[in-house]
Order: sequence, then C-alpha cells, then structure tokens
Amino acid sequence: MDKGSASNLERPVAGEPVAVAVCNADPPWSEYLGRNPQATLFHDPRWGAVMEKAYGNRPYYLTARRGDAIVGVLPLILQKSLLFGTHLCSLPYFDAAGILADNAAAAGALLAEARHLMEQTRAGWVELRYADPVADSLPSRTDKVTLRLPLPRDPDELWKGFDAKVRNQIRKAEREGITIEQGGQELAEAFCGVYVRTMRDLGSPPHSLRFFRLVAEHFAAASRLFVARLGQEIVAASFTLTDATGTRVPWAASDWRFRGSNANMLVYWHMLKGACEGGSACFDFGRSTRDSGTYRFKKQWGAQEVPLHWHYILPPGGSVPDIRPDNPKYRLAVGLWRRLPLGVVRLLGPRIMAKLS
Repeated sequence: MDKGSASNLERPVAGEPVAVAVCNADPPWSEYLGRNPQATLFHDPRWGAVMEKAYGNRPYYLTARRGDAIVGVLPLILQKSLLFGTHLCSLPYFDAAGILADNAAAAGALLAEARHLMEQTRAGWVELRYADPVADSLPSRTDKVTLRLPLPRDPDELWKGFDAKVRNQIRKAEREGITIEQGGQELAEAFCGVYVRTMRDLGSPPHSLRFFRLVAEHFAAASRLFVARLGQEIVAASFTLTDATGTRVPWAASDWRFRGSNANMLVYWHMLKGACEGGSACFDFGRSTRDSGTYRFKKQWGAQEVPLHWHYILPPGGSVPDIRPDNPKYRLAVGLWRRLPLGVVRLLGPRIMAKLS
C-alpha cells in the first residue's frame, strides 16, 4: 500500500533545486499518480473536493517540481476546531496517504513546505499517515493497526480456507433469509441508516449522508455499497473502495438488534467474494485497536495485522495529540452519546466528524 523509507525524508540529493507549489484546487497530478507505484486512491485530489463540499474543510495540494517535472506530491486537509485543535492531515478518515516523492530532495522539500503551511495556518500539528515507517526523526504513533487478507483469484479457494465456524455463520445468515443488494450511490441512504445507529451505539459521531453521496459520486468507479436486508429491515451494510492496490472497507455497520442473524458475516463474504472476482490482490479490513472486538472480528477471516505509522510535524515544544474516542477524558462524552436519539446523532454527528480525522 502506501510505502516509503526513512531516507526519503532525511537525506538531501544533489542536483537541480526542488520547488514546491501550493494550491487549493485542481492540482495537475493525474500523470504523476498514474506512474507512481506507491500511489493509492487516497492520494487522489478529489478527496479534497469531497471534504470541502461535505464539511467545509480546506484542502491544500503540495506539488514538488524539479524544473517542469513533478517529482512529489502531498495532499493536506485543514480542520479547525476549538475543542480538538486546528491541524493538517493527510488524509482524514483514512489510514495512509502521506508524502509521495521520487527522491529524498523532493520528500524533504514537501516536508519543509508542510511545516511552513502549519505555521501559516496556525495549526497545532501536521499528521502524515503511512502503512510503513518513513521518518524516524518525526514523532509518531503506532497504536493502530489495519488488517489485510491476500486474495486468490477464485472465491471458492478463499471459502475453503475459512475456519469452519466462519463458514457456518455465513450459512446461518443465508438460512435466516438475509438478502444482499449491491450498488452505488443509490444505496447511500440505505447504508447510512444502519451506519448511523451503529456509530451511535459505539459512542462515535457518524459521517453525514451528504459525505457518502459525495464519495460515491466522485469515486463512482471505485465505490461499491452492500446492504443486507431481513424482510423489510436493513440489518447490516458496508461501503468499499477499490484501486489497483486492493479493496478496502472503510465503513461497515450492523444493527445489534439483529446480531443473531449473522447478517454482517454474509455482508463480509459478499465483499470478499466480489473483491476476488474483481481481481483484487488484497482485502484491507481497515484500522482497529489491537485486541479490540473489531480486531478479533477481522482476524477470524484470516487477515494479518499491519501496524500503521502516523508521523507528526510539531511546533517547538509541541506533543503528539491524543483525540482518540477511547481516550479516558472522553469517556463521559462517549457514554452520553450512546444515549442520544438517532435524530440528534444524525444532526450533530457530522458537525463533530468535520473536526475529527
């Protein structure tokens, strides 16, 4: 996925100077992203448009050039909050989308410009997210992991590799009469209904329906939504994104009131089967806290953990921020959130998510 090395951010390279330009819209990155093997869907500048339209968060596109040639890029999103602090992130809501650069000089120039932008915007920090360590000299967090499962071409081969308990749970969902619908933007509202309830029950704010519609609109070719129904009830749902590196599920939800139906197991089987049939080499289950309930759910499919490395540019005397929902200082707020009516969660949640990353 998103790779690099510590040397990319540390060693200068002799040669023509690298200049970095900053803009807020339409950077000319298509050709560069197309030829950089480390580029992922999350380096696509369309994410900036999504986040600006959904939440009013301003994108900054940093483009490193040597002469006329682009030699590196970095997307950053500015999020301002009185409660959580002002910061720049690449990329909010996702696991890895840090600096892409052809050499150390380009990476260093982008890093320097990110620091300058932090000062200009009076941000408290810059967060650069990677799936591999890239800058030993920068403070970092490694408490989160993602879980990945290599995929065969044949879904039958994948099925045979599952533990018998997993196969039995999938079969039970089928016997219960769970049906799965797959599609695009037309399923966003159905997905969002069960997603909002799930997030409320977890004590976390949800994204807005507008956000999901914008993602499905701007990334129509990459997006796939899955909705599980039991009769007229929507009992589980998910939203996947696929690029050349694999298929990911950033958002999945299931209604705990129907947990005995195993609908979520059937949704995941359809996602995995579809990823195999679509030629994805890897399925990324998304980030979790090690040994949490969601971590164990993902591990049962045979997925292996991959530590995430989030690096920070900080001002003098600054410290790595901790605005995780499992931070003890938010325990009371999380408990209160779980008791809110769904209508209130739907209204207030996106306003909070706009400030979180």
